[in-house]
Amino acid sequence: MAGKTSQGFCVIMAGGRGTRFWPLSRTGRPKQLLPLASPVSLLRDTYDRVAPLVGAERVLVITSGDLASACADQLPELPSGNVIAEPVGRNTAPCAVLGMGLAARLAGDVPVALLPADHAVPDGDIFRDQLELAFARAVDSRGVVTIGIPPTRPETGYGYLETGADVPGAEGIQAGVAFVEKPDRTTAESYLTGGQHVWNSGIFVWDAGAFTEAAGQHLADVVERLAPAVAAHGSADFAAALATAYADCPADSIDYAVMEKLSAFEVIRARFGWSDLGSWSAWGELAAELGDGNRGSADLISIDSRDNVVHVGDKLVALIGVEGLVVVDTGDALLVCRSRDDQRVKDVINRLENDGRQELL
Repeated sequence: MAGKTSQGFCVIMAGGRGTRFWPLSRTGRPKQLLPLASPVSLLRDTYDRVAPLVGAERVLVITSGDLASACADQLPELPSGNVIAEPVGRNTAPCAVLGMGLAARLAGDVPVALLPADHAVPDGDIFRDQLELAFARAVDSRGVVTIGIPPTRPETGYGYLETGADVPGAEGIQAGVAFVEKPDRTTAESYLTGGQHVWNSGIFVWDAGAFTEAAGQHLADVVERLAPAVAAHGSADFAAALATAYADCPADSIDYAVMEKLSAFEVIRARFGWSDLGSWSAWGELAAELGDGNRGSADLISIDSRDNVVHVGDKLVALIGVEGLVVVDTGDALLVCRSRDDQRVKDVINRLENDGRQELL
């Protein structure tokens, strides 16, 4: 395992509702707070991956206002003030600007990793080794390094990174060519066979000065609005300053607002296992084998049934003559759909919102 390094700071982005994991994921306990990849939550898993490398004092968690207490409860090691509550969700660009600004205030001119809180990475030692490499390279290049996931299938639901030549004198680093939008099936198949494209993991490691320059160019309005809040961090005025900054702050993703506009970036190809856990089907790939290709967490009797994903905790489940289903029971709600339709869980959320059934959201 990589030893603790004196350089590097981690900003864990832990907002979001996790709607694709309904009915298990709810507004008050979304995906990142659920134990979907291990006995502890995804947020706790993420913290446990990075803390041995940078130390608790150099981990910042940014989440939505109503989740701050739950996040703090899960991470008691964090110093007071290192869990930040956004007053309202504005996508990841304001979150990144806030996190980078606070990292500079807390730790000075150090490289900063922006990381999602809700991915599954089983290989912690390898992850830390590669994150440490990314920190060092961001300092050397005075730029940004992203970690790309070598594709294992022609996935059409992910963004991709096109990679170029190896960077001379920087082992394990490739030049980045472009951020690529989600492709169609034919294009995804060509990416898989061509070997020059990797999945965009959403993990970005920035040299502090390079981020300041890029944000000033592409997110000047957001930087200006958030500057008073960053300056007020640690004081009694922080919450009010943050509320003012977010009241009319533009919403955008860091990918669209900055990353896709960069003239240069570098890529490390991940050597660790990874899943973005973007659907019940993706969770099923990591879940326990229940026989006949069925996977999940359940007391299951399977008769002529295969390739189903089942998450039912308190009752026997009997499947007869079915395949390719997702079955999730939480007591007050039951989801049954075909695996290929599991992204349409968002349609259920929309229907519940339109019907005013807040108790199920």
